[in-house]
Amino acid sequence: MSPKTARTLYPLTPSQGLTLMNRQWCVHRNVVNIPTSIVVEAPWSLGLVENAVRLAVSRWDSFGLRITRSGRRWRQYFTEPALLSMERKDFRGSTTVEMERFFSGAGAKAMPLKDGPLARMWVFVDPDGRPGVFSVINHLIMDSWAISHFYADVVAICQALEGGCPLPKAPMSYESVLAGELAYLDSDRYRADKEYWLGELTTSESYFTGLLGSAELAEYRRKKKSPDLRVARNFYLRSKAAHVVKVVGAEDVQRFAAFLAEQRFPSMQLLFLLALRIYLAKINDRTPDVTIGVTLARRGTLAEKRTGGSRVHHAEFRSVFDESTTFAEALHALLEKQSQHYRHMDFPSVEAVMMPVEAFGHKPGVTHWGLLFTFQTTAPAVEGLTYHTRWYCNGATAMSAYLTIMDDDRSGGMRCYWEHSLARVPVASVEAAHEGMLRVLRAGVQRPDATLGELMDL
Repeated sequence: MSPKTARTLYPLTPSQGLTLMNRQWCVHRNVVNIPTSIVVEAPWSLGLVENAVRLAVSRWDSFGLRITRSGRRWRQYFTEPALLSMERKDFRGSTTVEMERFFSGAGAKAMPLKDGPLARMWVFVDPDGRPGVFSVINHLIMDSWAISHFYADVVAICQALEGGCPLPKAPMSYESVLAGELAYLDSDRYRADKEYWLGELTTSESYFTGLLGSAELAEYRRKKKSPDLRVARNFYLRSKAAHVVKVVGAEDVQRFAAFLAEQRFPSMQLLFLLALRIYLAKINDRTPDVTIGVTLARRGTLAEKRTGGSRVHHAEFRSVFDESTTFAEALHALLEKQSQHYRHMDFPSVEAVMMPVEAFGHKPGVTHWGLLFTFQTTAPAVEGLTYHTRWYCNGATAMSAYLTIMDDDRSGGMRCYWEHSLARVPVASVEAAHEGMLRVLRAGVQRPDATLGELMDL
């Protein structure tokens, strides 16, 4: 029996379904590309790096995922892991700006979808003579978590090949994790999660809050001639995008970590989420009712942590606080809400998005949030090596703004990728949001008894 006739066709997971929807409806099909690079402080040849990349690809079954049509529906199947292309590039004699321009251009080129590999890679030498890998991977087969761990695998394989040592432990099968995710959709847990989100999202309606302030909701109300609307449009079919990249320094991060330890809070994410929430409240007429879109990689089990695939879900994170609430009190409340939400985050984002739309009689494409937030600072380390990663904008977006906070390559700091729609959100608004977030963070950890009203006045 041939591999083609023997293959098992799986439905797309809800996470993949939302990604595919973006690709189908957005004019710029590169919206699903994830372009990234890694540069290693090691005297490795391109031949060694290329061999390591090919070995690593063969170990990650996500690179064997293929998307196909079965009747009117998209399906997926696994075959031998492969790349759409593998090239070499030498940037010695070029500038870093020229190299980054090349990566941005390559990351903005859409890849064919049907029945073919969904990743391109380059092994390269940077202007300083260091070896690296640049990849463009379709979000249907990997998310940022998976890509970070794939790079760590490549680097560890390079070490093993160079030293004649056994290869590092192989990643686990994504196919088994995928099967479990699909089985969830017909489970009691799915039905319980649905009831939870119905209660959270349809009992009462929040107000739209975004980086442009209250003017954004007012503009949408005027456009729709409906002064009582609480939503605004936040899905765009032809919006180009760019990144503003900011680093939160090690000194700040150490101060935040010390505060968390002293106050016994478990997560740095809470601090950033609260700071964003206070800033958004301030610029949206000091509203007590703020909603942020929050994503989660859903990598709780060992199998989920050590596999590829795309497992990101997002949900509305609404908080209602009076200005007399203190910074510490708000953190406790957010922690409780986060703990509740995360127990139900396997529920499909696309279904959750439609719940308030249907409950309150809106048309698809509107939301109560204008900023999507991801906090993903877990960066796998490889003993004895220093390496530098970079996530690039693919040049397109389906929403107004998206903040991703990642580890700054073990410098002790954090790197903030502010992706923004060029047509909707100017750089000045992004800069103001980043500075406003840090201003609140610094003041809040210094004075946890400060009220939200006082922090808004900063």
